Amino acid sequence: MITKRTLIIINPISGTQKKALIESLIETHLPKNQFNFNIEYTVGPTHATDLAAAAAKDGFDLVIAVGGDGTINETATGLIGTDTALGIIPIGSGNGLGRHLKIPMNPSKAIKSFSESEVMQIDVCTANDVPFFNVAGVGYDALVAHKFAQMPSRGLSTYIFNVLNQWFRYKPKKYKIKTEQGKFKKRALMISMANGSQFGNNAWIAPKARLDDGLIDVCVLTKFNTLAAPTLAYQLFNKTIDNSKYLETFRSAHFTVKQKSKIAHLDGEPFKLGKKIEFKVLPKALNIFVPKAFLHELHTEYSLSKFE
Repeated sequence: MITKRTLIIINPISGTQKKALIESLIETHLPKNQFNFNIEYTVGPTHATDLAAAAAKDGFDLVIAVGGDGTINETATGLIGTDTALGIIPIGSGNGLGRHLKIPMNPSKAIKSFSESEVMQIDVCTANDVPFFNVAGVGYDALVAHKFAQMPSRGLSTYIFNVLNQWFRYKPKKYKIKTEQGKFKKRALMISMANGSQFGNNAWIAPKARLDDGLIDVCVLTKFNTLAAPTLAYQLFNKTIDNSKYLETFRSAHFTVKQKSKIAHLDGEPFKLGKKIEFKVLPKALNIFVPKAFLHELHTEYSLSKFE
């Protein structure tokens, strides 16, 4: 059996799990005959990127990110275009990419799953050349991301508070979208650019999105009556939001979005990217460790789709 040289990067301020416990679980459940690992803790923004890039340059086989979508984004950024694979132990607030990949949310089970995981290649998306791997957005969800980042505490309850706090004062904005097929204008509450299928917490904004199809699912949520909110919420968590008359979706590998604001979010983290944002796909530019069950489901879905 080949032992994988592995670096484990832990964000000490991500999630609510005690990091001493996480380290103990890794020591207990990650087989040393399969993974020759050492652990590093991040000390600030972009440190995970630096650690991951250095590990890739040094020939590590695997870099495991322990944290939320922001930590995963930083770690994955350092691995783009390298042979080193990304692994995920999700302990963040939403865990959108981890949930899409069907990685267990229980830390012990997530660690154990590495023994039976395999490498697949996924697309990397960029917004004005800044990478994201799951979902980016402009509009309402970008505002929520910026407000959430300013809160003293994290977690689902804090996020829900921010969602509701901004909802009643937020008005739809005008956007100009340019694709290779043409230009159009849209007034929308938000526009989500989905590589993965969900924001996190099983809120599925793009149920049919694939990480390896070379395309971004662009989801435009238009204004809706407050009375429609419960139905939309149900559809969002029931993987049927793409059936709503208030959501328009198209796929593209290269497009631009113009907005009046300058803010956006990438994988749930706030960014100021400017009034014009260019989105691109780097096909299969990242190696990632995923459970065999996810790969089996992916292959089954692909096989069935050929007969539709």
